[in-house]
Amino acid sequence: MDLVEGTEEASGALMLPPAPAVGRASILCVHLLALAAAEGGGEAALLLRDADGVRILGGEGGAIAAEGAACLMDGQSLDACTVRLLPVRSGAVEVWLCVRRNAPALEHVLALCALQVDDLLRERAAAPQSGEHALVERMQLRMQRMADTADVAFYRCDFATRVVTGDARFASLWGLPPERLAVGVPIDELLVFLHPDDRLVYDGSLEDELRDEGCYELRFRILVSSPSMPGSGQAQSRSPRSSRLRHVLLRGWREDESRPDSRRSVGLAMDVSSASMTAEALRSSEAFTRLLLSSLPDCIHILDCEGCIRFVNEGGIRSMEMDSPIIMHGLPWVDLWRGQPRRRAALAVQTALAGETARFQGYAMTMRGQRRFWDVAVTPVFGEDGDVRRLLAIGRDLTEANQSAERLQLALDAGAIAGTWMWDDSASRMTGDARLAQTLGLDPARLREGVMPNVIYDSVDPRDRFAVVQAVTAATRRGGKCRFEFRVDTPEGQRWFEGNGRCDLGDEGRVVRFPGIVFDIDRSKRQALRQAALVELGDQLRALDDTGMMEEVAARIICRELDASGAGYGVVNDDWTGMTVGGTPEVTRPLVGVRMFADYGAFRPILGRGEPVAIADVHTDALTTGYDARYDAEGIVAILCVPIFKFGRFVGLMFVCHDAPHTWTDEEIVFTRAVADRTHASMRQARTQQQIRDLNVMLEERILQRTRERDRLWNIARDLFIIIDRRGYYVAVSPSWEETQGYRAEELAGLRLDALCHPDDRRMVLDTFERLLAGTPWPTAGLDVRMRRSDGSWRTYNWSCNDEGDAIYAVGRDLTERNELEEQLRQAQKMEAVGQLTGGLAHDFNNLLAGIGGGLELIGLRLAQGRTDGLGRYIAASQDAVRRAASLTHRLLAFSRRQTLDPTPTDMNALVRGLESLLRGTVGPGIELVFDLEPGLWLTRVDANQLENAILNLCINARDAMHDHGTMLRLESANRVLTADVASDMSIRAGDYVVLTVQDEGCGMAPEIVQRAFDPFFTTKPLGEGTGLGLSMIYGFTQQSGGQVEIHSAPGQGTAVSLWLPRYQGQKTIRPEPPPLPVASQPRLLEGQRVLVVDDEEAVRMIVSDMVTDLGGIVLTAADGPSAEALAVEKGAPAVLISDIGMPGGMNGRELGEQMLGRWPGLKVLFITGYAEQSILGDQALAPGCALLVKPFTVAAFSRKLAVLLSRD
Repeated sequence: MDLVEGTEEASGALMLPPAPAVGRASILCVHLLALAAAEGGGEAALLLRDADGVRILGGEGGAIAAEGAACLMDGQSLDACTVRLLPVRSGAVEVWLCVRRNAPALEHVLALCALQVDDLLRERAAAPQSGEHALVERMQLRMQRMADTADVAFYRCDFATRVVTGDARFASLWGLPPERLAVGVPIDELLVFLHPDDRLVYDGSLEDELRDEGCYELRFRILVSSPSMPGSGQAQSRSPRSSRLRHVLLRGWREDESRPDSRRSVGLAMDVSSASMTAEALRSSEAFTRLLLSSLPDCIHILDCEGCIRFVNEGGIRSMEMDSPIIMHGLPWVDLWRGQPRRRAALAVQTALAGETARFQGYAMTMRGQRRFWDVAVTPVFGEDGDVRRLLAIGRDLTEANQSAERLQLALDAGAIAGTWMWDDSASRMTGDARLAQTLGLDPARLREGVMPNVIYDSVDPRDRFAVVQAVTAATRRGGKCRFEFRVDTPEGQRWFEGNGRCDLGDEGRVVRFPGIVFDIDRSKRQALRQAALVELGDQLRALDDTGMMEEVAARIICRELDASGAGYGVVNDDWTGMTVGGTPEVTRPLVGVRMFADYGAFRPILGRGEPVAIADVHTDALTTGYDARYDAEGIVAILCVPIFKFGRFVGLMFVCHDAPHTWTDEEIVFTRAVADRTHASMRQARTQQQIRDLNVMLEERILQRTRERDRLWNIARDLFIIIDRRGYYVAVSPSWEETQGYRAEELAGLRLDALCHPDDRRMVLDTFERLLAGTPWPTAGLDVRMRRSDGSWRTYNWSCNDEGDAIYAVGRDLTERNELEEQLRQAQKMEAVGQLTGGLAHDFNNLLAGIGGGLELIGLRLAQGRTDGLGRYIAASQDAVRRAASLTHRLLAFSRRQTLDPTPTDMNALVRGLESLLRGTVGPGIELVFDLEPGLWLTRVDANQLENAILNLCINARDAMHDHGTMLRLESANRVLTADVASDMSIRAGDYVVLTVQDEGCGMAPEIVQRAFDPFFTTKPLGEGTGLGLSMIYGFTQQSGGQVEIHSAPGQGTAVSLWLPRYQGQKTIRPEPPPLPVASQPRLLEGQRVLVVDDEEAVRMIVSDMVTDLGGIVLTAADGPSAEALAVEKGAPAVLISDIGMPGGMNGRELGEQMLGRWPGLKVLFITGYAEQSILGDQALAPGCALLVKPFTVAAFSRKLAVLLSRD
């Protein structure tokens, strides 16, 4: 409040602003000042003077307050003042009533002011001095209450692994065993519990909020299976009949604030289901509040924190002369004021936003242009968190002075003040006004003249009479304030009133003046009593476990508070046709047992809608007409039924009865509903707690049983069991360690997990353990680790580990004997294949050697005879035999995966299209060749020549199989992605693959033939028509290329062979085609160039040297790598190096080429090989300037390969 205008500068004295107050004494002071203004010249104010200065207690903002304050501060004579100052209280603290003129009627006002002045000063002294301090206290109180009463569960969520862990309370919230939540439950499993309407709540936005804001909040409903139902479990359908619905609030925060990218969070989970229990009462309370705001005559604005109008009550609409409140919605409230009042309004808003109540007075215009004077109070409305959420601006129209008196009369008419009295000590009589006579049921004329105190006392309810007499007697003896509460029987029923007076004693101890006021406090008193009854109900219910006793307690309290003859609680059956009331029949417990609604009236549809049924007289109400006998048998005349709904289901009914006609009030209905909600909640909680206790007993028994089973397994199993702490050290080991490994338990305690591992396996073990601690699951197939025994030998164990939070549990199975057996089996199979291979090789090579040897022998005879005609025929036959021998060795190398490949990025579709003419000529005109090639086929890195051979072999086999069995041969290409499970079944790595399938309509193969199809020299063709190496060569080629081959066949249904080749992820460019080869040999291709020929086979070295000489080169020869390197240093750098790959002397051909290229980068290298270890070449491409030629080769092939090599830059 501003200082009184003009007084501060004029006198320089201290002028204290009044403290805001909104208590009963302050409200009454406003009415008294209005009455004083009406009788004392139109204005009135209440002033206080003490050692600190002058303060305005009431009537601030008026001119008379400033004038009176100036007189008191300047010490002027009271007769010289322009206003009249009437003493209300004297002493160290003086109180004065300031008016324009004195009047006899003001004596009564002075008496009432003196009566209320102590309460007024007390309210001002108790008003908070600091909004911030009060806010802190409120927040501390709320936090303390939350800490004492909140049912909070804790959890941790890892969005990276999508696993949630939590404490026992969190597990109970979801209806899951605590040990499961301690280990961790997948998020997807918890999502199954969500209510179907709420399953879209979790859409991944929680991870975004955690990443962007560091926290998140989520509300949802879950369906938890009822533990009491047999066979309930996670797999059971969570229908409303078999599940309980819970409302859950989650609040989570980032676990490590120093890592903004962390995807782990910790948080709190709360069961907020109880909030819905009070929803109906809250709605009733909100409706009641709106009704109260609408009925008040003052102009009430609700403002947001920006100072904009969000609500105007009906009184405000009338006072501001508005046609509709919409025109004010959203407007700044300070814009209603002009000039100085506008500045005061803005200051009041700022003060309220700071948490304090502000008051001011000023003129404002109505919507129709009328200028009115307002007394305004702006009060903050705090939220649950203690922050200001809204502002409440209450304005009272004080345009005309007599309106204050009219408002006082309106207050009397409305029942706020039920009358006034005055004690006449000289005659020991009490006088009162007409309102008090009406309240006490006395004759107004008689009370105005005065009656004996006993007449007043006899009007009070006997239960309160002694307390009233005692309070009045004490005031007349000691003086001072007198306050008491009492009940009176009125025509509307029994009501509560409060007497408030002040007795002033004279020097002789006699009563000088004893005025008082009677307030109607029936509504507030009953609300307070009923609120206390609800607190009492809650305290008693919390101490009970038996639901029957809970029903009895609720019935007893509701009968006491509503003065009812009976009450009870019924559990409604599933079809809503009746209820079951527990207990034994008593006078206060009617309707005990099973009762059908149809037997007591036609009100079941009303209850089914969730509406209460209030019947004042069952004999006259239309809902119960014809059912009188039922009610008469129970002694019921009036009945109130309040339904209880939980999650949309009619679950209970609270009823209250009277044995006489009774009109039910809204307050009684609200109170009954509150009792019903609390009783139902307590009963449900008691049943839940009993179920939890039963469940705990069952779980404890299961835990003991499983512990015994685990101990038996720990002690008798031959596998190695171990417990490891999170630092990686042994904590406990099973007895099997001593039996199988030779270590005692005490020897292993504190040992690091890799201490007994083979040195080559330690890094793998530690890396896998660290990934497990970081959240990556242990490999499904386990981890094979070699472990040292106490005697120094090594055994292989397959280890599986599981992270249980506080420790790591591991089990190891001995694989040593199994591996040895598998190795023996592989050796046996290998020896069987070698036997088959030896027989096939002997047969084929004997035929080839016969052709070569016979041809050479005939050539020798013809030359000895001097005959040269016909030699070309023998030479051609020998060369053909050599080519067939070379083809046979290539197939053998492919099957053994030792064939030297030249892999390049290959477009399989282009390769197949390039073979089309060759394939069509091979399969013949009688077979239709169909190409089904997928567009956008991925590249694969293979040896294109070998792939062509594989395709050609498959088509030849398909052609032979389709003899008289089909006419169509299909070649199909496709992109495929193999998952880990499928790839494991196919024995290849997971990933992207290019698949080529050759499918025929031939005779097909039986399963036993399919199993042997890849065996070398196995064939179903007639003797002499197949070698049995075609499919084995294809199998070796795909395995060496990192892929796999599949056969799907059935007799009479054809055969499909699929080549799975890995996708090439490198550059999307295919190696360019080599430059065209020379058409004829070039005799001077190596003219004048030094060529170093290195081969450990003397015949090969001689033939290659002669070929180089024919091409014009200068030949240097060596039998191994070291001698070749020394020769090159001695004779000078060669231009071309032609070297075998597999050679003795400790240096193979590739190592020789790398060393010489390192010394002479411009050197051209041609590798020639008939057999090369895959470990030497690997699957790597040849270095630039290098080429590969496979033995045996012709002079033409040798010349073309050199031409291509020398033509490269």
